Amino acid sequence: MRVAFLGLGRMGVAMSRHVLIAGHDLVVWNRTPGKADELIAAGATEAKTPGEAADGADAVVLVLFGPDSVREVLPQVVRQGLLVIDSTTIGPDAAHEFGRLCTEAGARYVDAPVAGSVGPATDGTLGVLAGAAEEDWPDAEPLLQLWGDPARVRRVGPVGAGSALKLVVNQGIGVLAAGLGEALKLSSELGLDRRLVLDVLGMGAYSWTLNQKRSMVEASDYSGTQFSADLLAKDLDLAVSAARDAELEVTRAALAAVRKTLDAGHSGEDYAAVIGHLADEGEPNSH
Repeated sequence: MRVAFLGLGRMGVAMSRHVLIAGHDLVVWNRTPGKADELIAAGATEAKTPGEAADGADAVVLVLFGPDSVREVLPQVVRQGLLVIDSTTIGPDAAHEFGRLCTEAGARYVDAPVAGSVGPATDGTLGVLAGAAEEDWPDAEPLLQLWGDPARVRRVGPVGAGSALKLVVNQGIGVLAAGLGEALKLSSELGLDRRLVLDVLGMGAYSWTLNQKRSMVEASDYSGTQFSADLLAKDLDLAVSAARDAELEVTRAALAAVRKTLDAGHSGEDYAAVIGHLADEGEPNSH
């Protein structure tokens, strides 16, 4: 196959490499130049525009920041017969919008956000939550399995279902991060030792988050970004917007906490910064 990858952030670079490993032709494009050097050295071709990347491709994969980015790029590439795999976290309303755009152009659209960050993307073991028409799934699934664990690549429903489920997944990440930060803040107020608290919380409800983020929190170093606080804020905002009649008060509070973290200068850093910022906010020294 000839596959075009549009968007070479941390996830896009890691995911697209598997196209080359599988022996397919890979064409890449990124809004900011200079992200494709390693891929080019491995055999990829870099295009100057999204349209150039999609020209002659059997499938186009979008790994962009959010729905506005897709809204800008997709009309430049969509055409008759093209398979569009959208792995951007965009929410169900945008997925339906983009699905209609593709259908009107005679293309096929699959919203396929991933569960996991840079490590699983590099290993090819991501989970994939796909919304696809039944007739499009046989063509989409083998492509998605290039960067996803076959046991975790699943069609969860029609177009829009994958994006909806991804918001639910990331809502949990945001709430856990904010809750853990406040749990550590409470422990400081109560005079408890930070290391002891982390040991105990790691045996309970916060174990999943601490297994991934404890080293960052203890070092107060969030530069090794796997999933940025900026992306988490965007996804929580999408979740609140998608809920319509539901208030989602806890999710709104988590979103406010993430935004406060970004305002404190942690843009671009891993979302573990949310935990650390809430834990040590107002403290003269971190623990």
